[in-house]
Amino acid sequence: MLQGIFQQLRFVLLNRHLELALGVLTVSVLLQLTHSFCTYLSRPKNVRILSKPYSPLTWFKNFDFILNAPRTILRGYQDRGHAQAFAIPSLGEYTVLACTEDDIKAVCDIDEPVLSFPEAMTDRLKNYWTMYGFQVGDIDPHSSIPMRVIKVLLRMHLPVLRPVIESRIRQGFEKALGKGCRVDGYTSVSTYMLSRTVIDEMNVRIILGDELSEKPGCVDTAIRYTEDVVVTAEICRQLPSILTPVIAPLMMGYRRSMQKLADFITPVVNERIRRQLTMDTSKTYDDCIQWIIESSRTPAQRATKRLVGQTIGILMASSYQMSMTLVYVLYALCHHPEYIPPLRDEITRERHNQSEDPFKKMYLLDSFLLEVARLNPPEALTVQKKVKLPFTLPSGVYIPPGNLIAVPHQARARNPDIFPNPDQFDARRFLPKHEQQCETEAIAKFTDVSYRYLYWGPPKKACPGRWYVSHALKQVIVHMLMNYDFKLENKSDTGVFSWTTIIFPSPTSRILFRRRERSSGN
Repeated sequence: MLQGIFQQLRFVLLNRHLELALGVLTVSVLLQLTHSFCTYLSRPKNVRILSKPYSPLTWFKNFDFILNAPRTILRGYQDRGHAQAFAIPSLGEYTVLACTEDDIKAVCDIDEPVLSFPEAMTDRLKNYWTMYGFQVGDIDPHSSIPMRVIKVLLRMHLPVLRPVIESRIRQGFEKALGKGCRVDGYTSVSTYMLSRTVIDEMNVRIILGDELSEKPGCVDTAIRYTEDVVVTAEICRQLPSILTPVIAPLMMGYRRSMQKLADFITPVVNERIRRQLTMDTSKTYDDCIQWIIESSRTPAQRATKRLVGQTIGILMASSYQMSMTLVYVLYALCHHPEYIPPLRDEITRERHNQSEDPFKKMYLLDSFLLEVARLNPPEALTVQKKVKLPFTLPSGVYIPPGNLIAVPHQARARNPDIFPNPDQFDARRFLPKHEQQCETEAIAKFTDVSYRYLYWGPPKKACPGRWYVSHALKQVIVHMLMNYDFKLENKSDTGVFSWTTIIFPSPTSRILFRRRERSSGN
């Protein structure tokens, strides 16, 4: 890459285009200076701003935010005594962090047209360029993904799809472990790639259906696509927005993962629409493509490109969070193996009971997942919204339009006033004090939402996909616990690194797997 840049510079100099190069550089600097000045004028009022990034040495990029945002937010939250809002300069705007209960409720409950979650996500993910032209709210500003789709998927079809999910999980483990290497009777694999392979093997089947999930290369394309979106969106965020229409297509076009995925999906969507129009019921489908088509009513909603883009967007959203959470689950099980026997006992007991919902009374499993998510959020922030109209928090903080507002979720999860001994992993933290209370009290579930625990977003508009994510993760964990013994190859290699507010697990960690000698089987 650097060699190519130097070759271009050499070409420019040899052809006496130095004036043009200097002109482009001058315009870029002026644009950035103008943007920085406008951002400074629109800064929030009546709130402490942690740092001033507009000195001559640091105005061009806020490298501290890019490399240290989670640590900066945690430090600011602790310095303010957990009770006062504060702000940090981010990439092109300020982000105000709501910390008090009243401020948090205001951020969660106030939506369009004052605060906008879809616009914040559009600015962040660059959907138009990274999700095949799909734009949130382009047709119906109140619902970018029809809620009917999610409800049908999660409430009606999950029990039917349970055997299908189990089959795909099994295939995912076999595929991932088949690429590993033997180490002292175990198979060594990348923790991250094991997680991605298992989740995407299952996810592609549920979202794209049997036909596409069996096509060679489809699952691998889905994995590459998710990686390309994250890299492209984060790089474009750090450049002037005027460059996004140039940079984003170039980056997404490098491996062509999005176009290849669209090439897989488009013929299937067209064939499904044809069958629906001709009332051909000779074949039925249980996948997200079909549910999206059935819930789309208007001609604009049923446009092929929009249906394809919407499908790709759902695939991206579900795959990213689940695969990261599974890595953290593996870390927790390996660092705290004392929880493996009681989890296996709970699974065996509930299987023996043969209930309609085998996960309903797996209380320890729910508490374990809640604790993993508490200590390992994929983002330092939650309930991120863009300020569209001037907004004042109950605490008196004034936020002009164009800025962001969010809740410091990772920092709140380390607040001892909310969670005693917050740095200690306690898989029983969310269980009642006494076992007999499990039958008389409402037991915490991984899908629960509250102002105290905002992992799934604001309570009134929590992530509608959380039932699918919870159900699928539980099936993966059950299969893994009952069929494999595992341990980390190097326990010290389980750190995390951040890029802006995203928190990634270590890409170099490896895990050792072997089949259990006396498996209860699945």
